[in-house]
Amino acid sequence: MKRKEYKELLKSDFLRYSSDWSFMGRFKIYHTKPGYAWSHWYRKLCYQNSHGWMKPLAFITRLKFHSISVKYGIDIPSHVKHIGSGFMIDHFSCIVIHTDAVVGNNVTIRQGSVIGTNGRGVPVVEDGVDIGAGAAVIGPITVGKGAVIGANAVVTKDVPPGGVVVGNPGKVIKVNS
Repeated sequence: MKRKEYKELLKSDFLRYSSDWSFMGRFKIYHTKPGYAWSHWYRKLCYQNSHGWMKPLAFITRLKFHSISVKYGIDIPSHVKHIGSGFMIDHFSCIVIHTDAVVGNNVTIRQGSVIGTNGRGVPVVEDGVDIGAGAAVIGPITVGKGAVIGANAVVTKDVPPGGVVVGNPGKVIKVNS
């Protein structure tokens, strides 16, 4: 990962929380939005791990990343297959994403949500998906672009682009165009 790409990822994550890119705006969001603090350390760790000469620094960053993860209850490993730009953790606590999951750009995830495996595979969450509080997206499925997963929904089947899913088991009740 190049430095320019790293900076763009940080900025795209930040802009999901606020449009004030000034130093004080960034300071305020970092200290008041735990989701952004987690994203900041996640992106920094990924950047440092992509450069061999930064491995000693990555150890210190990994300690800070781990402490933020434990403090806020965000169980997303630093080596997740892919988390796209504009990732937003709207409310923190009890968030779990499997290591092999693929998360697209501009995805929002809320407290108590799980993106995980059922032993057969992991989900692919495409761009612009909004995952509600307590939702579980489980198994080798694809959640289409712009889909909305309702609170406490359990999704085990593919979701079409623009689909709105509610219930346990999750049912598509509407498809937005």
